[in-house]
Amino acid sequence: MKHVSNAPNEPHLGAFGLLLRRLPFLGRASTGRTGQRAKRRRIAIVAVVIGLFAALIELPMPLEDGFKAARAELRTREAPGDIVVVAIDDATLNALATDRPTRRQDAQLVDRIFAQGASRLVFDRAYADPAPPEDDAAFAAELRQHRGQVWLGASPAADNGLQQHAGLLPTPALRDSVAVASMMGQSGPFGLSVRFPTSTPIGADEIPSISAILGEYRGEEGWYRPDLAIDARSIPTVSYAEILSGAGDVDLKGKTVVVAPTHLGSTDFHNLPLGGKIPGVYFHVMGAHTLQDGMPLDLSWYPAMLFAAMVLFAQARRRRPLRAVTWGAIGVLPVAATLLDASRISIDVFPALIALGVGMVRLNLHAGKIYNKSTNLVLREALETTGDDAKTDVYAFKITNLGDLTGTGVSKDLGRFVERVIDTLQGAAQSRVGDRQIVFEKDTLIWQATKLDARDLHKNAEGLIALLRSGTAVQGGARIEGTIGIETNRTLPLETRIHNAIQAAELGSRKRIRSVIADTKWLDLRERRIELLSELDKAMEERSIGIGYQPKVDLLSGRVVGAEALIRWEHPELGYIEPTEAVAVAEEHDRIDELTAYVVDRALEDAGAAIALDPMFKLAVNVSAQTLGSVMVLYHVARLRSRHRFPGKNLIIEVTESTPLDDIAVREIIRGLQKDDITFSIDDFGTGHSTLAYLGQVPSAELKIDRRFIMNLATSEDSLAVVKGTIEMAHTLGKVVVAEGIEDDLTAERLRRLGCDIGQGFLFSPAVAMDELLLMLEEEYSVACA
Repeated sequence: MKHVSNAPNEPHLGAFGLLLRRLPFLGRASTGRTGQRAKRRRIAIVAVVIGLFAALIELPMPLEDGFKAARAELRTREAPGDIVVVAIDDATLNALATDRPTRRQDAQLVDRIFAQGASRLVFDRAYADPAPPEDDAAFAAELRQHRGQVWLGASPAADNGLQQHAGLLPTPALRDSVAVASMMGQSGPFGLSVRFPTSTPIGADEIPSISAILGEYRGEEGWYRPDLAIDARSIPTVSYAEILSGAGDVDLKGKTVVVAPTHLGSTDFHNLPLGGKIPGVYFHVMGAHTLQDGMPLDLSWYPAMLFAAMVLFAQARRRRPLRAVTWGAIGVLPVAATLLDASRISIDVFPALIALGVGMVRLNLHAGKIYNKSTNLVLREALETTGDDAKTDVYAFKITNLGDLTGTGVSKDLGRFVERVIDTLQGAAQSRVGDRQIVFEKDTLIWQATKLDARDLHKNAEGLIALLRSGTAVQGGARIEGTIGIETNRTLPLETRIHNAIQAAELGSRKRIRSVIADTKWLDLRERRIELLSELDKAMEERSIGIGYQPKVDLLSGRVVGAEALIRWEHPELGYIEPTEAVAVAEEHDRIDELTAYVVDRALEDAGAAIALDPMFKLAVNVSAQTLGSVMVLYHVARLRSRHRFPGKNLIIEVTESTPLDDIAVREIIRGLQKDDITFSIDDFGTGHSTLAYLGQVPSAELKIDRRFIMNLATSEDSLAVVKGTIEMAHTLGKVVVAEGIEDDLTAERLRRLGCDIGQGFLFSPAVAMDELLLMLEEEYSVACA
């Protein structure tokens, strides 16, 4: 086999570059759902184009060839045996004492081969070199006797830019006596593949290839790959010297014979794709056996690329590509290629795999930037980077009762529930949302809508809330409750506007109002918070934030059994600062750990005197969910308890019901504190998403019923039923029940009858300084002694 380089031509990138520039994926990102679908389609188009480009420049050819060779190993089979190789091997050269047989010896070989009944004979050698005239005459005479049955090798001229040769033809003395066969073949990069033509233009003639002659091929002309599944070692081989001497035991009757050099000094050795080298003649024989069954069908990369494009465009229709589909498609292509090999159909899969790989990576990266993994909803960052600032208001709708809705079963598929809410917004003509993106973050929906006049904003917000309430009811009749924040300052960056809208919704939620517009008044409020932040740091440093203690009373005995520590901050210029406002500022600006540590420090210092009067006195301190999620709370509580020598059994940590007490990390922190006998209480119970199963899982010993239920207990049968059920449920779980917000005797009496353990409220006492609380304890102690 004569090697001719198959290096691809340098691709012309002008038209390709023009195509890339004209494709829509280079345009500005669109903002709506349709825009995101278009973006995903553009990603799929880019991936397919990259795969096509890789196919056109044959970039993955080495991988493709290696994979085809590996598949051939799975189908290894023996050669049929109807083609015999007569090898000019080292034993022949030694026996003849020459570096190549003479043409007179070749003439004798031809005579012996046909005498043994061979049907045809091919020499894998061009005989283009000069020889003694008498040898040429003897060989030519023998060839003429078997005209039509013998072929000598030939090869065309070639110029691949690195190597040039003028081609090879038998010498004129032989050329008129015999037909010629093309020895031409191509090997791929790294010797991982071999290709042969069925014929080759040599001079003015179309010359059949050696493999076509050996296989008696008469079909369509073209290039093909020999079937490497044919085991070269199984091809019958006999030594040239054995045929000359008559010692060969290979049966040549009716068989086709090919004579070729196989000695170690021959240059006609080529790599097997999976290792090792063999003489080129064996590739010709494998090619002949391949052609005996007809030309193999090579479909190239077209079917696999079409399949990859279909998969990519199907995946692009989804917000997040399905991993099973991706890996299934990647797995199908190699399996399909392997199965098709058995039917003599070849396909190239690596351009398609490149397209799938690029497309899936890009689609997943795009989805990761746009959509939340757990809910499959749009991320806030996506809106910040792709939203449109012009002529829009920014809305943030905080779902204040999301926990209640979760408790009715929505938590099983939060993403689908929020999708319903989004669909309601999208379908509302008055919402002016159109096809823009709607983001869901934690418990807040964020979107942009066409601007309205200031006088219409609140009316529009009320309409949206009413629409959402009526259009998104869940099982059990529960409906969405929430607050809308609207940012109207279009001169600010979109990221800032989104932040302002969220903050406005948060403020509205705390103030229990339906809508807040981030206007001048709101900006003033934000400025106040920024001012409060600096004052908060200063106040904690100067220890000017006071602590009040609201007594907790045993409802049966009327005795004070503890107190809740509450912030009391009277600023000399800003006046009285609400505790909720101070906590909100601390949480918003990452000062909540410092504020919590401050309150615990002051409270433990003060409560030591209360414990001295009543060793069973219990101090309750509020800890935010944000603080409880940090391991630093373990360090702060342990350090402060040690400083003040405060017993753990006398400390209660209150956490709101919205705190994720069933979170593994939070529960580990709680267990760490409980090792020191610290009690945990669930505050504001009834306003969040707690259920009996939830309460049974969280590590708490006390439950505080929210004041909203207690304040209506004397007048509302519904509140009475809720409180009664809560007390029974808590007692079933072995928890102490505290009712806060008790303001009259009738409410206190009802709670006693219901079996509530502890009460707290203005009926007994507002929050007082520790000195006043100590006086209460002393009076009780005096009464008890009397």
